[in-house]
Amino acid sequence: MHDHLRIVCVTYNSAEVIAQFLSSVPADIEVVVVDNNSQDASIQIARDHGARVIEMPRNMGFGAACNRGAAGNDKEFVFFCNPDSTLTPACCALLIEAAQKHPRAGAMNPAILNGKGDLRLDRRSALISRSEYTDRRYAAPGNKDSVQVNILTGAALFCRQSAFDEVGGFDEDIFLYHEDDDLVFRMRQAGWTLRIEHGATVTHLGGKSSGTAIQGAAMKAYFIAQSRMYVERRHGVSFPGLRAWARAFVKLLSPLTVLSARKRAQALAYLNGTRRFEMSRYQEGDYMPPGSGLEK
Repeated sequence: MHDHLRIVCVTYNSAEVIAQFLSSVPADIEVVVVDNNSQDASIQIARDHGARVIEMPRNMGFGAACNRGAAGNDKEFVFFCNPDSTLTPACCALLIEAAQKHPRAGAMNPAILNGKGDLRLDRRSALISRSEYTDRRYAAPGNKDSVQVNILTGAALFCRQSAFDEVGGFDEDIFLYHEDDDLVFRMRQAGWTLRIEHGATVTHLGGKSSGTAIQGAAMKAYFIAQSRMYVERRHGVSFPGLRAWARAFVKLLSPLTVLSARKRAQALAYLNGTRRFEMSRYQEGDYMPPGSGLEK
């Protein structure tokens, strides 16, 4: 497999999970860890496990780090994996086999399981119509289907390197969230197909946020608001501003917001992300919430 595949993993204060991920990767596969200026032991742990480490001077965002990890890849495929995931032993071999059977497949997801073993299926995207959503039946337990779909998730994204390069990789104007939707949408526009290969399996435990749970949830909501507004405008979704404000107020006025401090923090952060969005400023990198510690 080492002749066909490079794995790229982006870390940001991921010391709690990166060792488990790297231990799950077959020994004959090249692993590049791109570290977004972690302040913990992520870099040393990655090196101790034999990964090649690229150190970013600051947190450049997920897409930019992925692009650095894929740069110069002379292998046929690149597999972007979150550090809080683990691969089954046959996962990479099965994905390579599937990609070789489907030469127009630009990107694929394996079956992505949560910590309880349930299948996670990202069916929707702001960039596709309701009729293009992935059918719910593909989330059924024990599903082993190989199926063409219209959207994929970046949690474990297996790409043909030539397709990735053809569309220019991840959009580095997107700091975090929706960069996967944007990438695979552009692949489809370029004539590539997208697939889910349920025979290959990854377990994804979910994101690790810095700070308290409430702070992390609010930060996530802010970035989701900003990134979604950007990709909707980039790809010509109708009435993006109106849609964004409607989403923000629905979240703010939900009864759950009254009952939960976490939901209130998320709703207010989403509203703030919507309020602060300007396309030109976003493209210049002005997408950080005040006081986040991630500003340029």
